[in-house]
Amino acid sequence: MTGEPVLSVRDATRHYPSGDTVVKALDGVSLDVHAGELVAVIGPSGSGKSTLLLIAGLLEPPSSGEVRFRGARVSTPAVDLDRLRDFRRRNIGFVFQKANLIPFLTAGENVALAMEIDDVAPRAARRHAESLLTGLGLERRIGNLPARLSGGEQQRVAIARALANDPALLLADEPTAALDGRRGRQVIALFRSIADRRGAAVVVVTHDLRAADYFDRTIELIDGRIVDGRIGTTPASGEGGGRSLEPEMFRNETQHRRKSGATRSVQDRSWPGPVPCRSPDEDPIP
Repeated sequence: MTGEPVLSVRDATRHYPSGDTVVKALDGVSLDVHAGELVAVIGPSGSGKSTLLLIAGLLEPPSSGEVRFRGARVSTPAVDLDRLRDFRRRNIGFVFQKANLIPFLTAGENVALAMEIDDVAPRAARRHAESLLTGLGLERRIGNLPARLSGGEQQRVAIARALANDPALLLADEPTAALDGRRGRQVIALFRSIADRRGAAVVVVTHDLRAADYFDRTIELIDGRIVDGRIGTTPASGEGGGRSLEPEMFRNETQHRRKSGATRSVQDRSWPGPVPCRSPDEDPIP
């Protein structure tokens, strides 16, 4: 694939002291992901998959090596991650194993909050949240609390939240682990559509390869090293544990709102029609 990669990880290591020894969670990993590419990262528990996402998502620094975003170096062992908070919020979206929606906020409010934290005016945030949820087939669930949503619907709300600030890079850590095979496949189909139609670079850590045909590449990690990088077969449009990333960032972001009172506007980035999220023989996610 040509052009500057959105994400470039170079010779990244991550070492943790454990008693008298050192655990090499990552051991010299290099990875490029381009715009419009959907990449799976697989491997046994403890192989370094989630550690790779933490480093790629600028939530932890590498012990050595670097992370580049569209060619610019953004993370090294000496980086101050607090100074990257705004950059991360505006350029990287995260989807976790659990939807982690705020239970007393509606689907629309959960998505809008991600923009309001970034100083988008509340009315504009609500309008864009409704557009995102409608594009994901949830127009009838915008006013529902999470308890009134199915597991598949909650995960789609979480995906909409991750897309709220139109990130160039989307990282997902075991997003289908709590879903059955059919619903899990449909969630991966959504990621395929996001890569194709929005041009985002998407990296998905997964144990479940029942939807492997949606990925452009599959990267296998064992003992902190890449041992295989396979090219996948991407279906045509319309076809179709280790360390966990916890959303501490979402609990903490509200503590770092700007005190100036200024708000940002959000462009009308409505979806070009509903996102195709199923194969012809599959039902929509209930």
